[in-house]
Amino acid sequence: MRKAIFLIFIIYLIPYITVSGEKDSLMKIYHSNSTNEDKVKALLRLSTIQRETDSYSSIKNAKNAITLSKNIEDKTYLIQSYTKLGITYRSIDSLDKALENFLNGLEIAKETDNKKWQSNCLNYLGSSYLQYGQNEIALKYYNKSYQIALNLNDSLALSNALNNIGIVYWRGNLLDSSFNYIHKSMLISRDLKDSAGLVSSFNNLGMLQSELGNLKRALGYYNQAYALAINLNNKWEIANIINNLSVLKMKLGLLDEVENDLRKALTISIEIKSELLESDTYYNLSDYYKEKKDFENSLVAFKKHHDIKTKLINEETSDKITSLEKDFEIRNKDRNLEKLSEANTIQYYLIILLATSLVVVGILIFIYFRKFSENKSLSIELRKYNDDLERLSDEKNKFFTLISHDLKAPLYNISNLSNLMKMYANDMDEAERDTTLDQLNVSSKQLLTLVDNILLWSRTQVGNMENNPEPLNLNSIVSECIDILSPFANDKDIELVTSTDYTENIDIKADYTLLSTAIRNLISNSIKFSNRGHKVVVRTASYNGDIRIDVVDTGVGITKVIQKEILRGNASTTLGTNNEKGSGLGLKITKEFIEMTGGQVTLESQEGKGTTFSIILPKDK
Repeated sequence: MRKAIFLIFIIYLIPYITVSGEKDSLMKIYHSNSTNEDKVKALLRLSTIQRETDSYSSIKNAKNAITLSKNIEDKTYLIQSYTKLGITYRSIDSLDKALENFLNGLEIAKETDNKKWQSNCLNYLGSSYLQYGQNEIALKYYNKSYQIALNLNDSLALSNALNNIGIVYWRGNLLDSSFNYIHKSMLISRDLKDSAGLVSSFNNLGMLQSELGNLKRALGYYNQAYALAINLNNKWEIANIINNLSVLKMKLGLLDEVENDLRKALTISIEIKSELLESDTYYNLSDYYKEKKDFENSLVAFKKHHDIKTKLINEETSDKITSLEKDFEIRNKDRNLEKLSEANTIQYYLIILLATSLVVVGILIFIYFRKFSENKSLSIELRKYNDDLERLSDEKNKFFTLISHDLKAPLYNISNLSNLMKMYANDMDEAERDTTLDQLNVSSKQLLTLVDNILLWSRTQVGNMENNPEPLNLNSIVSECIDILSPFANDKDIELVTSTDYTENIDIKADYTLLSTAIRNLISNSIKFSNRGHKVVVRTASYNGDIRIDVVDTGVGITKVIQKEILRGNASTTLGTNNEKGSGLGLKITKEFIEMTGGQVTLESQEGKGTTFSIILPKDK
């Protein structure tokens, strides 16, 4: 018995001894008199084997590889080093830095006409944008990667591109197309005996079959993916597949092993420092406990999921806005876009918008400083004011984090799409160029809308926002708002419907800017939290002497906790159904603006069923 236990212990220990020995050997090469090429190879291998257990060292070694690669004539080493660093950043959910490094690699691959690495970098960029929820931009990068791989007859790159294109179509609910692409990818990976590619394909096919209701076929795909992931010792994939298998087992009513499996996934997620996986695992644990009628543990697990998810959103956007400016300047240095005058115009306005954003942040800092100063005036209430100052400081820090979060997505979209056009303008046909310019235009409008909201809100804080009521036709205001937001709704295949027959001839007395801004913000919020193919209804009515404007959706709904925060006027950020990101500033502004007009905002919501925001205005206002 002791011999058996000892043997099992030795077998378990062997992989760790082997990895430790390999690390020592690679470090000796790095510190030796070897050539720069050999040192870079050693650092890249070190970065790979450290990625799941020691992300700090993995990043450090990839950065060292970049430094050494700059002294090597063959720029392939530099491209590999940038992409290796990007992959590690992506594995710890730092998508901004991942995008930056993949783009650096792509630029060098383009300059050196290295088609193979152009395809790889485009694929990595697409995967990062897919995690951002930017499906259309991801598909653009994947298609470019696919075309290059096809021209090179690079089977491995083709397999990766096909698999990823399939995921994008799945996100768009085009399940038949998705299955065809992923299945083709799986066949290529099988011919190549590419275990890593098969893990991804089998896992994706399992999720797809589960969604189609073919649960037993899904189970078969998941089991194949899991066995391969175990052989590869790919801990991220192991935890990810365990999560997917657990969801499937709950659907099949096979609950006996689910808790232990999810606890194992949780242990792995913490070990490899993937908070995204940890958050998903807690969410699935919450569902499991709900199935077992253990509502207390279900609530505990869901709270942990929510806390990690909120932390991820805040950390993802905690970089200073000045660093965004620096990144944007680097990205656009020496950009030769004379042939693309429309793109030049957009970039020009972006710089203006960015400068305006920084000025706005300065205004906000002044606002809070002024509030702090005013709170020090009376020494008798010093303790109370000190408490207020701490609260305001916390709110300020949270608010600036949320604002930088909202600014970041459109800035990165415009910067990276401009780079895409710069590098591949000659390869684009007119339709592709128009599509890219449309996306640039949408991102610019998103940024402009945010800056406009910030400026409006800052005016309310310093008392410069005036309420100038005037006679307005209610239905005309609603129609204008619908027209402005229709393109955003169309992107998610959401129908905007109006029900205004009973207020056709009703005029109201209100401030145009305050009212129209509030209505647009509520409609935009409903679009964000509605699923593809749903409707958002805007209806107006005259009720008990008041005018009522309802914005109704059948989306994901709002938790009771967040409802209370919204009605208190606190900004709150939550990912939309398509991973859209926002600061919650729109709802904060809506509440303040409507109250300035003498009205009120009400909210009714039920999780999983939808939300109704209502603006109620007295007729004589």
